[in-house]
Amino acid sequence: MRWSDILSEGVITIGGIGTIVAVCLVALVLVMEVVPLFRGASVKPLNIRDSPWRSGEIVHFELNEYQTMGWLLTKDGTLKVLRLIPPAPKDAAAEPMNPLAFEVVNETKLVDEGEITAISTSTGQTDFVLGMNDGTVRVGSVEFKTTFVDPVEIKNWFVDQTNSVSGKQLSRPGDTAIYQEGVVQMTPQGQYRAQNIDWTLGDPITVSDSAIVLLDHLPQASARSSLSGKSTTFAALSADNQLKLGVVSEKKSLLSGKVKLDTKLYDLPPAASNGGAPKFVLIDDLGNNVLAVEESGQLNRYDIRDKGKISIAETVDLTTDSDAMITTCDWILGRETLFVGDSDGNCSGWFQIRLSDRSDDKFADRHSSDGFALVRAHAFPQGPGGVSAFGASSRSRMFIVGYETGQCSLFHMTTEKHVADLTMPDGGLVELARIAPRDDGLFIEADGKIAHFALSPGFPDITLASLFLPVWYEGYAEPLNMWQSSSSKTEDELKFSLFPLVSGTFKATFYSMLFGAPLALLAAVYTSEFSTRRTRMLVKPTVEMMASLPSVVLGFLAALVFAPVVEEVVPACLASVFTVPFTILLGAFVWQVMPQAFTLRLQPYRLWFLAPVLILGIFLAYRLGPSIEAWLFLGNIKFWLVHPEQGSGVGGWLLILIPFSALVTFVLDVYALNSFWRGSVAKAPRFTFALLSLGKFVLLAIITFSLAYLLGTLLDLAGWDPRGTYIGEFDQRNSLIVGFVMGFAVIPIIYTLSDDALSTVPSHLRSASLGCGATQWQTTVRVVIPTAMSGLFSALMIGLGRVAGETMIVLMAGGNTPIEDWNIFNGFRTLSTNIAIELPEAVQGSSHYRVLFLSALVLFLLTFLINTIAEVVRLYFRRRAYQL
Repeated sequence: MRWSDILSEGVITIGGIGTIVAVCLVALVLVMEVVPLFRGASVKPLNIRDSPWRSGEIVHFELNEYQTMGWLLTKDGTLKVLRLIPPAPKDAAAEPMNPLAFEVVNETKLVDEGEITAISTSTGQTDFVLGMNDGTVRVGSVEFKTTFVDPVEIKNWFVDQTNSVSGKQLSRPGDTAIYQEGVVQMTPQGQYRAQNIDWTLGDPITVSDSAIVLLDHLPQASARSSLSGKSTTFAALSADNQLKLGVVSEKKSLLSGKVKLDTKLYDLPPAASNGGAPKFVLIDDLGNNVLAVEESGQLNRYDIRDKGKISIAETVDLTTDSDAMITTCDWILGRETLFVGDSDGNCSGWFQIRLSDRSDDKFADRHSSDGFALVRAHAFPQGPGGVSAFGASSRSRMFIVGYETGQCSLFHMTTEKHVADLTMPDGGLVELARIAPRDDGLFIEADGKIAHFALSPGFPDITLASLFLPVWYEGYAEPLNMWQSSSSKTEDELKFSLFPLVSGTFKATFYSMLFGAPLALLAAVYTSEFSTRRTRMLVKPTVEMMASLPSVVLGFLAALVFAPVVEEVVPACLASVFTVPFTILLGAFVWQVMPQAFTLRLQPYRLWFLAPVLILGIFLAYRLGPSIEAWLFLGNIKFWLVHPEQGSGVGGWLLILIPFSALVTFVLDVYALNSFWRGSVAKAPRFTFALLSLGKFVLLAIITFSLAYLLGTLLDLAGWDPRGTYIGEFDQRNSLIVGFVMGFAVIPIIYTLSDDALSTVPSHLRSASLGCGATQWQTTVRVVIPTAMSGLFSALMIGLGRVAGETMIVLMAGGNTPIEDWNIFNGFRTLSTNIAIELPEAVQGSSHYRVLFLSALVLFLLTFLINTIAEVVRLYFRRRAYQL
């Protein structure tokens, strides 16, 4: 062998192996980013110590986000600031261990007189409302204030307090110490982060003559803004079983600047009761409803939108499947989904839906005065005992449930994922269960002990079911596949369903290949088998030059040029799909009618005669467009598309029935009429045969349209309207535009590979077929194409992979709406465009970030699957062709 051959073989081998290694490394990177999504949670016990308070002494307890301090409020109105005593380090085992979980930093008497009988707080919010034993309520807030302190100031403070520098207090990152009236911690960067408590408490507001026993309020962050100042809406139940709604508004004087509280109270009508007085009173996030829940499970929902006409909108049984008693009822983050736990250990999530939006009759027996219904959307596995404690996360839809047996379970509301289980070592009734603000810790109180756990929840908002199956999200009438990865508020549910993106990818691929593949294949057949060498040398380079157009340029033209033009002439564009092929075929039959001497003389230039025929088809569609719109689409196709109750659906059916009817008439012509035609007309003169063939074509075209119109009318009379399926609401940037432009982009690839595949068919096969009397068309269809089938299929599959991975055209012209319908007039979002849009903004390591990598892995696997199928089919056809 020559040295050049050896060098070439080595370069090719290294290049091939390098390509395989590169592809494997890409797949490995994707898998490494995706695998953590499906790992389980980790719960590690840190310490278990004595509780610093007696059972029933406190009314609320809250932790800061760093798990270094907290605050609690006792029944006598004392606000205590606490320092969390960290676990003893391993090198300090010999030191005496503090038996308590918290160290009191500061105590403040918020309420001088009376006793707190009820409190209302909200997950993730700082404001609260206190209910007192004298029938008053007080609005206040408690929040953590963070500052960074100079090391010299820290040192001087310790010197002033202890008369010596305390190097042991803050000797390493993570250590905490009492500083002034709060807690200071050394950060991993060596800074000193100090936190203290800032609180406010308003004046008493008289609500009732008896004690307030139940209370809930609408957080100020959720309340509607008012030009006159802040307002607080609350619902309270007094000891005399009076349920009241209160609205406290701040009015600031423009002259003096003083703030005056204006309070309005409203009585809620009593409801028929099964189990006595309500045990829980709650108010939803929008302030439209008050929920009164009895221990027996009966829930009365009050419509409070019109304060002058408050009424019971509906009554719901929360325990229809059992006789259990309701033990816990509270909101999760966002105050839209209601958690319900009972004495049998059952847990469920409930929220409101609009009954009219439901597509089935599952809730046909439900009725309410406002058209909404509270339904059970999520159910969780039964626990080992009655539910005794509940805690919701302040940054996700995760929550913790404590049971009477001393066990606790972590769940995620949206995905219904069972995140983790943990058990208190000494068992006992779980009285307090809290998730740390950053979802990285748990605090459980049971039997006078407080256990502190380190939590790594993983990604509970992601499961295989939530990625590819419908999920029931808040506010929606039924489970849906949705993608919504960002929101303006932490409380909103994020939706990570890949199904709309996969559907969009298939949608883009289908419509693009529907337009591009037939044109590319037919063009390859023409230039390979029917055109002259001169024409082929002109056409092939021209088509291949189309591949040099950048995708961003095509996307720009599609979005800013084609889309606005198509929007103005939609009926004409739809008509051109049929008029252009019709005029081309009609032109071919007319060509046969012309004198033979004339057609032979112009044979080398017959391709150029296609231009006027093409222009005629477009002009015919343009002229017929308004008439078609007036006839089939009520004179306005956009209006017709979104109002299925008006007009008929025949026009929509014609879009798919005309191609179907054309196929039927073609099969009828080939298998039924051809034998008669050959026996009766084949011996006629050339001009007569051509004229009769033209008449037959026109007749078959009329039959095709008539058959399509008849079938469309029958389907419409049967009540089947295509609006809402493959046609629907019109958007300017839609599948029709993308299919045309992306089909244009993929034509060069399919055409070039198909032409090369057809050109490699041995010439002796063509000669043998022609020598047996076959026409050139018969030779092409029955000999050349079957022989080249492996190459043609490979061309289609490579084009399919090109379309599936296209980004810029779809990004600019597809509308970027992640929906899963097949409406040709609507937009979509594909996997590739979603990655391009959202990956730069995704937080590294977050659920969003890893789901985007999962999208890339799904696209990688789809492409790999397509290429594998293409190779298998190619080898199959190649073995068949090899026998020739």
